[in-house]
Amino acid sequence: MGNWGKRVYRARALVALALLGTALVACSKPAQDANAHTPVKHTSAPCRGAATPELAIQNMMQALQSNDLERIPCLATTPIMATRLELAWREGRSRWPLTELPLSNKLVPVLGALTAPNADKTLKARFDKSLAGQTNALHQTARGLGLFAVRYLQREGDYTTEERAHYAALIVALGTWAEKAPLGDKQIGHDSIDLLVAAARESGLRDENGIREAGMRGSLRALSPLFAASKDALRKYGLSLDDILGSVTVSRSDDESDADHARVHVTYRVAGNSVSTDVDVERRDGLWYTSGLLTSAEKAINAPQVKIDKPVLVDQNGQPVQAPTAKP
Repeated sequence: MGNWGKRVYRARALVALALLGTALVACSKPAQDANAHTPVKHTSAPCRGAATPELAIQNMMQALQSNDLERIPCLATTPIMATRLELAWREGRSRWPLTELPLSNKLVPVLGALTAPNADKTLKARFDKSLAGQTNALHQTARGLGLFAVRYLQREGDYTTEERAHYAALIVALGTWAEKAPLGDKQIGHDSIDLLVAAARESGLRDENGIREAGMRGSLRALSPLFAASKDALRKYGLSLDDILGSVTVSRSDDESDADHARVHVTYRVAGNSVSTDVDVERRDGLWYTSGLLTSAEKAINAPQVKIDKPVLVDQNGQPVQAPTAKP
């Protein structure tokens, strides 16, 4: 049946990453303060698996709405897995859950571009040269890419019938939005670049070494302001990720459930279009998690060792601890 939990997470992530890429070249209307993003909203609620299959989806959507990326690992995996994922991250073996994003390997180059000296001037110059005043041409490009992507899904790739239908519907919905967006507006572009550059600098992350040293939770916490700024930019542009996340409705398929496994039907709206998929969830230690994310997390935990300068140990909270000194 495929990893449904992984797919629904990627569907949301696709919108967020599309924002990060397009907003980098300024696809958003100007905010009142180009350097002020929506704050991250931390909650004091326990971060753990869900009491019901439906909440396994809803809790994740709430964390994304609050820009609280640090909660994703403890909502998506068991406490023991979250600790092992932190260790794998610090050892350079894992970048989960960032690897669940399309084009996740572009994160470091994007951070580098946004935090480089005079990044705002450089990116604005690139936008002015390549995209400013090209809204009509960009609409045609978006339309062509959408058609190509749908046709590809229909005939190519390792997708199930359900996956093809889900992704095709999502692409059509995003195409509806993109064809109406002011992609080549110069002022919109410049304001968006200012917003993203400020948030990237706030993260304190510059390169792969910084990401490794910050750890999984630390990196997700540092990236939360950039995620929030990206959502703000896209919202001004006419596509609200928070509205998409808030539109999610879930219902359990009773005929596909047992004591420890269930299937949840998920529906959400993108640019006025309804998109739906099914998500497999499972219960571990009395709590519910999406099956796809558990599977991908387990692969990350078991990834092969890579060479690092010194061994890394972490405590139960994912914080590094000093390795004991060997006795002579």
